[in-house]
Amino acid sequence: MAEWYMLALYAAAFATFSTIIHKKLLFHEHALEFVTTLAITNAIFGFGFLIKSDFAFSPSIWPYIITIAIVNTFAVIYLTKAFKHLEISVASPLMGFEPAVLVIFAFLFLRETITNQQAWGLLLTIFGGYLLEIKREKFDFFQPIKDSIKSKYIHYMFIAILLYSSSSTITRYIINPERNFNLNPYTYAFLINIFMASILLLILSLKFDGIEGVKNGIKNMGWLLLPASFFSIIQGFLTLLAIAVPAANVGLVIVVKRTSIFFETLIGGKLFHEQNLFFKIIASIIIILGIYLII
Repeated sequence: MAEWYMLALYAAAFATFSTIIHKKLLFHEHALEFVTTLAITNAIFGFGFLIKSDFAFSPSIWPYIITIAIVNTFAVIYLTKAFKHLEISVASPLMGFEPAVLVIFAFLFLRETITNQQAWGLLLTIFGGYLLEIKREKFDFFQPIKDSIKSKYIHYMFIAILLYSSSSTITRYIINPERNFNLNPYTYAFLINIFMASILLLILSLKFDGIEGVKNGIKNMGWLLLPASFFSIIQGFLTLLAIAVPAANVGLVIVVKRTSIFFETLIGGKLFHEQNLFFKIIASIIIILGIYLII
């Protein structure tokens, strides 16, 4: 248990820096152009995974890999659009809903169960996320429901959460050594990065200017593209290693990783001078408490 738990905590640390850098870059960058440029950079760095890759895995999992790549592609597009237009101290804590959805998916499709204490933790996680949407200057408990109906970017967040929860469940299924698919994390990471970069470039080419958009993205992001890619790859791979541990519960792995919510809200909110930060931190702490109960 300690092994996957520590991997998830390390992933949380890298995810914090990844999210903050991405938010900074998105101030001056188009969402699709940004995510395509980042994905191509990730794919280039991802060739390093070939050192320990092994392609002697079961051919039956190719449809799963392609499906995950497609689902993740649309998830990251929706998530990036939401992060570009929402405050980081709202967008990040909303991702606290992901573990709740994923624990349910893991139970339904992987038969990974939760305890009563973990169920209470899920409720706190949801409640904390709900509180984030309440405007402090005009308290209305039902205001988040009203806003969520109007805000397409909050809709994008929830679509991304559903998509990521689906892909994480499938990933757990094929990467778990006990399933005997013989797919190691290095091979998986290499293939997913390649496929996602290819799909995103295709979408960018069909909708906008393709390679020219990537060149423009590199120019706009400058040297920050490198740390953005580095933290993105490392946090994703550490999460993957944790999910691959047979004793792990995929829902709990993501729960631990989402402890990054608190630091993203605190650090990001301060850096970008966001409003009602104290209230948002309190809501984030409630989410963290829920995560603690789930663990």
